[in-house]
Amino acid sequence: MSPTLPPPQIRWVMWAALTGSIFFYFALLRLGIVTAPEPDVEKPASDGSLSLATILMALGFANAVASMAVRMIVKNVRDQQGRRVTPKWIFPAFVVALALAESPAVFGFVLGLQGEDPKATLLLFGVSLLAMLANNPASFFAKAGDED
Repeated sequence: MSPTLPPPQIRWVMWAALTGSIFFYFALLRLGIVTAPEPDVEKPASDGSLSLATILMALGFANAVASMAVRMIVKNVRDQQGRRVTPKWIFPAFVVALALAESPAVFGFVLGLQGEDPKATLLLFGVSLLAMLANNPASFFAKAGDED
């Protein structure tokens, strides 16, 4: 039995909106619409502990990989005869994958608001965009007749 799914147009609109938000966050930072506050004091020298930038970079990469792992899990669900099937939970998995794929951009936006290095924020935006492109609806959902 095939799950009831929203129409493909709805899936593409959701994907496009979240992909567009990556560009929106990037534009807000790059165009100077929102900026980091001027620090009252100089940043102290690193004492060897993990910084917020390091933690968010690691989380961003992990979430991007997790979003693609969700897609791989969905694509490899099989029935007892070993045939690929579309799981009933494919749409919630799609939403989770999109949320995980967008999170590196949110982390990059937060780092940009904190005045971190623009290279770090750009890297997070790029990772997020790549994860979103990998999780587009055409690659996530099987077309009619594509199941083994």
